[in-house]
Amino acid sequence: MKRDLFLARAIAGAALFSVTACGGESADAPKAVAAESGPQCVQLAEGDYFWDGTAFVVSSTPPASQPAATETRPASVGWVGALERTFPDAGFPWMGLHVSGPVAVLTGLAPDPAAKEQGFLVGQAALEDNAEVASDVTLVVDGISVEEGERGVGEALAALSDGEANAGRCQSAFNATMDDRTIMFQSNLAIISPTSERLLDALTGVALLCDAYAIEIGGHTDSRGSNQYNEVISQQRSEAVRDYMIEHGVEAEALTAMGYGESRPLDRAETYEAWAKNRRMEFKVSERR
Repeated sequence: MKRDLFLARAIAGAALFSVTACGGESADAPKAVAAESGPQCVQLAEGDYFWDGTAFVVSSTPPASQPAATETRPASVGWVGALERTFPDAGFPWMGLHVSGPVAVLTGLAPDPAAKEQGFLVGQAALEDNAEVASDVTLVVDGISVEEGERGVGEALAALSDGEANAGRCQSAFNATMDDRTIMFQSNLAIISPTSERLLDALTGVALLCDAYAIEIGGHTDSRGSNQYNEVISQQRSEAVRDYMIEHGVEAEALTAMGYGESRPLDRAETYEAWAKNRRMEFKVSERR
């Protein structure tokens, strides 16, 4: 018995000396080595090995790394889920739908601007043509982003609609919606440009979800023109935004329009860049008194 054990160990030792590691990491299992072949280079997978009398055999391997958990939004239910499930058949598998109260936000990541526009129009029509939906939803907002392009103007609204609309989240939603965006008006007038309609819809959606709070709409101008003119035009423009929101269902009592003219500049430089930065609309959320 002792002789056999000694012989087995000797054979194992001889076999071990005939195996040379190749270096580098590999997932390949070790290959059997013929005794007469001389030293060989084989790839060894990381793990524990034992000698089975003819070759080294892996007895255990490190546990495979687990992929990182991916956070996903729960599947929509009811008519929202039913409508959302029609989008892939319509050619828009990337499009989703968020609904909270009277506000619906079409979301997703479109491959290009044309697909975004087509997807939004198809989704909007599907919502407006559905009798069950029409009685609940009064505002459809564009929250669709474009791959390597602009983010959806209703992106922050969609996030707000998924949780509690407290004062902090409402303020953050207004700020994010207005980030790098400007409500455009016709020159020297308080008429909102049609190009800003979707931005106004997104802001109105935030106001609809947050009208339990007081919302101030503050209009600001650049330093060109007289102080009196700038105060008047900024007041008129903030009132135009307020009127738009009221027309789309926001409680009038929640909204206050203020015109600050040129009195609160963000940049005091007399440059085109500074003037563009100072011409703005700001939204402030606070508790109702």
